[in-house]
Amino acid sequence: MPQILFLPDGRSVEASISESILSASLRAGIPHTNECRGNARCSTCRVLILSGLEFCRPRNEKEQALAAQLHFAERVRLACQTTILGNVAVRRLILDANDAGLTDQRKDTTTHGSVGEERQIAILFVDIRNSTRFADSVPPFDVIHVLRRFYHHMDKAVIDHGGHVACYTGDGLLALFGVETSKCACLQAVLAGLDMLRCVKQDVQPYVKRLFKRAFRIGIGLHFGQAVVGTLGGGLQERITAIGDAVNIASRVERANKKAKTEFLVTEAALREVRDQVHVGRSIEVNLPGKTGRYTLHEIVGVRNAGAQMAG
Repeated sequence: MPQILFLPDGRSVEASISESILSASLRAGIPHTNECRGNARCSTCRVLILSGLEFCRPRNEKEQALAAQLHFAERVRLACQTTILGNVAVRRLILDANDAGLTDQRKDTTTHGSVGEERQIAILFVDIRNSTRFADSVPPFDVIHVLRRFYHHMDKAVIDHGGHVACYTGDGLLALFGVETSKCACLQAVLAGLDMLRCVKQDVQPYVKRLFKRAFRIGIGLHFGQAVVGTLGGGLQERITAIGDAVNIASRVERANKKAKTEFLVTEAALREVRDQVHVGRSIEVNLPGKTGRYTLHEIVGVRNAGAQMAG
């Protein structure tokens, strides 16, 4: 009979071809969470197929409906509905009651499901230049007021171009584009970034200079790559976020603006997606902290007839 290797338990269990993965694990005494008692009414029994996906029978109607609702990746399966024809290795994703509560994905407030899914996305970092110096020279209540004005413009730029604000860093933010399927995620991100620069120059910068006699500048970095996308937080505090090396690269690209004396830098991977749609200024080669090799970064200075391109 086929064998199922369960991780993190490190136990192998035999299963008949008519027995579900959940049934096999419970029979073997593995504490496999299943809040709906194996009726495909929740996602708490889900597993990640580490190997042997080809030996898993296709999703049945009930599993397919839940997988579509919660945006399951191909390798995420409901153990209660999945049967196998050959040897597989799986990892239980819900290990205890705390996990089950944190990953209840049938809440109305969840728009994308909290199952991590690897996607190709555009990752945009924005940072306020010399924010510590600015905060030290302006009364705290005024700092908050300026930041609220700044983030109002940044949020609008992200939302207007189909992105999601993943997190605020106090003096900047991380935005994601392509969370929903999009053929122009990088162009959306570029347009958002250019809108941010325009709003800072036309509104925030003159405002800060007039009131506090201080400069206010930002730097923007963009990378296009694979990251694991999911939701963190609960209730009204849920927010989409991304984790992975691509996020780290985008952050380091943003920091490169300071030394390069630029405002908006993108990686070669991002530029490939929009090369015919943007105006490029300087191109520079840099070492990114914590990364090996040299990276070519490109300065974005404008777009070519963006409205017509987005409409198409």
